[in-house]
Amino acid sequence: MTRPVIYIIILSLLVLQPVRLYADNSTIDSLRQRLEEAHGIYRVAILNDISRAYWNVSLDMSLEYAREALELAEYYDDKKEIADALNRLGNAEYLNTNYDEAIIHYLRSLELRLNVNDSSGILGSYNNLYLAHDVLGNKDLARECIIKALDLSISGGSRAEIAHYSNIMGAIFSEQHDFDNAESSFDRAMEIYEEMDDVNGLAATFNNMGSMYHRMSLYDNAQECYFRALAYYRESANLTGLAWAKNNIGIIHQQLNNLDIALDYFNRSLAIYQQQGGARRNIASVLNNIGIIWFEKGDFQKSLEHYQQALENYEMIKDISGIATASHNTGIGHTRLGNYQEALESFLKSLEINISMDNRFSIANNYNNLGELYLLQKEYDKALEYLDQALKTALELNAKEIIIENHLFRSRIFHEKGEFEKSLLSRELYDTYRDSVYTVDTGSRIAELQVRYNKERQISELELLQKDNHIQMLRIRKEQTLILYLGGIALLTALMVFLAMGFSRYKMRLNRALQDKNSQLENANMELIQTEKNLQRLNATKDKFFSIIAHDLKNPFNALLGFSETLNQNFKDLSREQIYTYIEIINKSAINLFQLLENLLEWSKSQTGNIQYSPGKFNLREIAETGTDTLTVNAKHKNITIRTDIDPALTAFADKNLISTVIRNLVSNAVKFTHHNGNISISARENKKYIEVSVADKGIGIEAGEQKKLFSLDHNITTAGTDNERGTGLGLVLCKEFVEKSGGRIWVESEPGKGSTFKFTIPK
Repeated sequence: MTRPVIYIIILSLLVLQPVRLYADNSTIDSLRQRLEEAHGIYRVAILNDISRAYWNVSLDMSLEYAREALELAEYYDDKKEIADALNRLGNAEYLNTNYDEAIIHYLRSLELRLNVNDSSGILGSYNNLYLAHDVLGNKDLARECIIKALDLSISGGSRAEIAHYSNIMGAIFSEQHDFDNAESSFDRAMEIYEEMDDVNGLAATFNNMGSMYHRMSLYDNAQECYFRALAYYRESANLTGLAWAKNNIGIIHQQLNNLDIALDYFNRSLAIYQQQGGARRNIASVLNNIGIIWFEKGDFQKSLEHYQQALENYEMIKDISGIATASHNTGIGHTRLGNYQEALESFLKSLEINISMDNRFSIANNYNNLGELYLLQKEYDKALEYLDQALKTALELNAKEIIIENHLFRSRIFHEKGEFEKSLLSRELYDTYRDSVYTVDTGSRIAELQVRYNKERQISELELLQKDNHIQMLRIRKEQTLILYLGGIALLTALMVFLAMGFSRYKMRLNRALQDKNSQLENANMELIQTEKNLQRLNATKDKFFSIIAHDLKNPFNALLGFSETLNQNFKDLSREQIYTYIEIINKSAINLFQLLENLLEWSKSQTGNIQYSPGKFNLREIAETGTDTLTVNAKHKNITIRTDIDPALTAFADKNLISTVIRNLVSNAVKFTHHNGNISISARENKKYIEVSVADKGIGIEAGEQKKLFSLDHNITTAGTDNERGTGLGLVLCKEFVEKSGGRIWVESEPGKGSTFKFTIPK
């Protein structure tokens, strides 16, 4: 069944608000008193403040005072004050929903501020222009304004402004389904807000990140972000933020079909907005989402009533984007009630707005539901025409919900037309997309729970070690006390027995004995200090080790679980080509997982001292070829040639198993970072005392600053390969340990874009 469009509020004004509603009578009275006492140009700023104070009382009075401020500023020809008055006029027009007039005033104000180089004023103008263009649906212009505001913030050095506009940019990228840039923008905002301990900023960023994950159909991640936002808003007692977060949490519950829970969250959100005198945009958004719940419950009449209320609110404030959303949902409501003409008018109205805003996701959604509308009217050709346009855009955006729904509509059309093979194919695509999404999500949750369990168990073991160490320290202290006590008794006894035999000689012996005991105690203390340092290092190393496991074992396990589950459930329905593709993916994931586990096992042995070093003479070429046999599958997949240029008679003296592991890891890295159809060479040259082995590629290369970090677990450099391959970062750490254990050294020579050559030496 078609789901209506969910409206997610993007409240950039929660963090930094150049246009903000506030006023009370005492403030206005105080400003009027100051105005009577002021003279000349000083009256302009006070008139502007009075205009602002009237925002929540009377917009007509706000406009009147702003015009008076502008006339006075023009009389004194003060460009900065003229710009401020124009900006205040724009604010009053914006709040009065005269957005075009507001933009005219904002642009005039911006021009003057640029002339007088008023940096803070310029930033405010770009922010206000963004708000006006955004509500009119001028997405490209709105984005340009935020980009300029962000650039100004970066050049000006204001951390709060950089975080604020980075958060807004993240929300814009997220709306455009540019999730990589959205995530990097959110990361920058989050880092700054954490440094500043800005609770509201963190909450707003988590809310926008939740919306991004929701668009990616990663509902667990979205819900986690929304709950973190909710906690921050509670901490700061931000009621508007609480309402925003509750609305978004309700959206996720609606997606997971927890309709009663979702409705409860929406109603609580709406109650807060209404009690706070919230903006119509917020109230309209929640009304729209409540309409979705009634739609899902099957009460289409009640659903339509809420959609129409939302639409009325959006139209009152001339919110173009909101009008498009509510119109689309109204069309879906009319479709379910059989009002096909009304539904068509609503869909076309929404489509026209979305095309003007170039909102491709919403356009695809419009086309999808127009296709269903014509399907219900048995006009199959028109239905397929709209569905084709929807599918093309949805595939480009990877909009999975639209793709799934689109294939379901197609299956119904072909079935009703009697084209059963096409109907079956569409149904298979519907099942494949739907099952792959939920299978991968389920596998991800299982893997994550397992990693968390293992990590908690290892932490418990480490705490037990620390307790044992504490007990050992107490035992040593007790023994020290006992030694001192016994020494005292011995001293007294010796004094009484041997006093006559020579006090001075006995004292000398006693001093020597005490010095020996002190030395023993100092050694024991040094050992305790070293033990404590070793435990701290072990603790940090284990944390790093578990972090690597949690991050890098998840992806290959997800692939194994997801595609094996698909084969298990749909084997009879899959074509031979599909089965071969899935088996190839599972095989590749298993190989990657094996290599990953092999490195983790070798690293674990090296840390616990369980690696036996057994040096001896061996044929270097034979070891190089044997060690890289397991890499031929990955190399073949990328059509990479691995060439071994080592003298067949060349021998070296080391542990051949360790050296084989080193060569295998270096070649594995080279395959990962070499482009398709590339070449990798393994060579060796002989010196008087040692042999120098080289593994060279013409891949992506490494920045100079990153080269020093490659062989240290502390930095964990895990750059994605040319086919987005991932690793733990343990390979090069193992190489360094094994080469040094063999009496050699390892280094890299690289230049970005020109490839890398890893070299190491071993005894001849």
